[in-house]
Amino acid sequence: MKPIATIYITNYNYGEFIEHAIESLLAQTFISFEILIIDDGSNDNSSEIISRYQKLDDVFVVYQKNKGLAASNNIAIKMARGKYIMRLDADDYLAKNCLEVLIKKLEDNSNLALVFPDYYEVDINGKILNHIIRHDFDKDVTLFDNPAHGACTMFRTKVLREIGGYDENFSRQDGYYIWLKIIEFGYKVSNINSPLFYYRKHGNNLTKNEDELLNTRSKIIQKHVDDQNYENKSILCIIPVRGSKIDPRSKPLKMLGDKFLIDWTLEFTINAKLINQIIVSTSDEDLIK
Repeated sequence: MKPIATIYITNYNYGEFIEHAIESLLAQTFISFEILIIDDGSNDNSSEIISRYQKLDDVFVVYQKNKGLAASNNIAIKMARGKYIMRLDADDYLAKNCLEVLIKKLEDNSNLALVFPDYYEVDINGKILNHIIRHDFDKDVTLFDNPAHGACTMFRTKVLREIGGYDENFSRQDGYYIWLKIIEFGYKVSNINSPLFYYRKHGNNLTKNEDELLNTRSKIIQKHVDDQNYENKSILCIIPVRGSKIDPRSKPLKMLGDKFLIDWTLEFTINAKLINQIIVSTSDEDLIK
């Protein structure tokens, strides 16, 4: 009998944490699911830990040379037998009722492509640092400019297959890529304003390097625009500046290196590939001069 859901764990050298991730799955209140564990070429003690679970029913393990997150995601999509699919990163873990709540939401709303919850940020030892509360996508959000997270978002498996899975040219920001595809295809989304998983913050998180994160997101947006075959793209950039007389924290004329802060912003924007026109909006007379 096929499981209702497929939960897959992607792992690369997270031997320190993966047992906690797997055990959080085995402790779920919802029971009709399979577990895929994809070890992406780890060289730590991960395989020793994973091997303890291989003999369990509905646990399947893939050992592969390092292919990256997107490739591992696509392997899981191909293997999945479940109606729903969700990724759990090996350094994170779930609340006991996570699957039960997410699956019920999808079962009760056949028009939804995905659902995602709030979550807790925790330290390396599991101590709660922050409660991350997302917008309510059923009531408060009409502009989808705040994407679902890549991990611990539950999808209809057929939706991920219909949109072609993940682009393996991108090593991170997989959630952002899929979010744009979901919008492009016109699917409905929703979320649960309850913390249902624990995102562990530590020195090796893939999303920690903000420069690389934003650079990858920029490339994803560029590819998305190119894929639409838009002609004569025209983009207006508006830069609102309060100025220090209105807001003491706003210091556009403060020197940073050999330039004013506003110069750095303007020069970066002028050099942006797709921006055709720039408007600076301000009531600061010194800035206008």
